[in-house]
Amino acid sequence: MKKGQGSVEYLIIIAVALILIGMTIYYLRETAENVPQNIKVNVDPFISPSSTIDTGDVKVEVRIEQVSSGEYKVEYKIWALKSPIKKAQLALVCMNKPENVAGYSVIAHTGPLKPPNYWANFWTPVKDVYFPCYLDVYIWK
Repeated sequence: MKKGQGSVEYLIIIAVALILIGMTIYYLRETAENVPQNIKVNVDPFISPSSTIDTGDVKVEVRIEQVSSGEYKVEYKIWALKSPIKKAQLALVCMNKPENVAGYSVIAHTGPLKPPNYWANFWTPVKDVYFPCYLDVYIWK
C-alpha cells in the first residue's frame, strides 16, 4: 500500500455519501411540494352567514345566502394572495349527504392561479336540515 492511498479512498467514500445525501434531499423536496395544504371552514347559516380563513398567502371565504324558505346557497372564493396556486379541490361535507344539491361532488380547480386572483363556485340548494357543514379545502402550491 502506497503512502496516502487510504486518504484517497476515504475521499471517494465521502463523495459518494454526499451524492446520496443530495439525492435524498432532492427527492424529499419534490415530495413535500406535492403535499396539499388542508383548510377546513365551518359552514352554518344559523351561526354565521360568512366565514374567512386567511393563512397569509391563501384566503378562503365562504358566504351563505338564503335562496328560498329553508334552502341556502353556499358560495366560496379561494384567493391566491402572495404565491401562485397550482390546483385546489373542495368538498362540502354536511351532517347527512344532501340530496339534489347541484355540484355536491368534489369541485376541482386547476391552475396556475396567480395573485391577487381567486377561484369561486357554489353549491345550491342546501336545505337547513343538513347544517352544520364544513368546507374541506385542499390547496397545492
